[in-house]
Amino acid sequence: MKLRPLLLSALCGLAALLTSCVGTGTTGGGGPYVGEVGAVYPGIGSYIVVDAYSGHVALAHGANVRRPIASLTKVATAVAVLEYLQQSGTDAGEMMTVPPQVTLLGGPGPAVLQPGDQLSIRDGLYAAMISSDNYAAETLAAHVGGRMTGGMGNPMSAFLRQMNAAGTRAGLRDTTFANAHGLDLPGQRGLSTAADMARLTAYALQVPGFTFYSSQPARRIAIRRAGSMLGVSLRTTNELLFRGGIDGVKTGTTAMAGQCLIISAPRPATVVKNPDGSTAVTQHRLVVVTLGAADRFTQSWQLFNAGWDAYFRWREAGSPATPGATLSLPPVP
Repeated sequence: MKLRPLLLSALCGLAALLTSCVGTGTTGGGGPYVGEVGAVYPGIGSYIVVDAYSGHVALAHGANVRRPIASLTKVATAVAVLEYLQQSGTDAGEMMTVPPQVTLLGGPGPAVLQPGDQLSIRDGLYAAMISSDNYAAETLAAHVGGRMTGGMGNPMSAFLRQMNAAGTRAGLRDTTFANAHGLDLPGQRGLSTAADMARLTAYALQVPGFTFYSSQPARRIAIRRAGSMLGVSLRTTNELLFRGGIDGVKTGTTAMAGQCLIISAPRPATVVKNPDGSTAVTQHRLVVVTLGAADRFTQSWQLFNAGWDAYFRWREAGSPATPGATLSLPPVP
């Protein structure tokens, strides 16, 4: 695989329109810097295609540039909620109340939530992950954050700490989460990189329940409003779900971030019999992160297919160590 020199000045110029450019040589947290691998795809701000098991980078462009990520933020929100449920023993059926501050996020989303409505944590996760509902994400943060503080502190600050702590465990190097929904609000502008979003996705796929929520094509949730129950049908915002084996993960769009998408899919494991009679099993799963795209579904599908081709060419060549083409990932348990 041929590596092209990193066009840092061009990337920094692009990133300056949104935020700041990461320095040369290493990412902010140290370690190998993801180089430019493969072609530049016009109309995509930055991208990475990486195997979630080996960390081999099949394709990448601008993967270390910090930029807004819109509702890809909700991957971290879901992880923070699921880890809290697991650690605390809280039932996902516990009811939450939609807080008044959701109206500051604009109009209601696909779940048509209103302040004062009640829904379960489970249905909040469905709404946030399937239909990218911002009110649902804010409600999850307020409820779980309130449970964490016991009513004695700021629930949103507590939840943000939970999100960023999950990011630390995932090995994120250049990411700051500023809210649970990903909207670019004054004083609340989260930033990340394609490389970090790939790390977060690899971590999230290990969290019990995450793949289930991120792979649902549709769901009907229940909302209690003024003493009555209201059923709301949700449909996925991910047009590539189940195509080519894709089983998630998340869409995102804001004016500043542009069109963003994370997709992931496995391929059948490679099984090799060794001369000593033992068996070597190599699993394969691609994660594709596309940020600032002009047409995220078409372009991510192109990256997905080109990524598999590049990945298996690398495997057939003996999986050589390639400088700039390995992403450090959280260990698989």
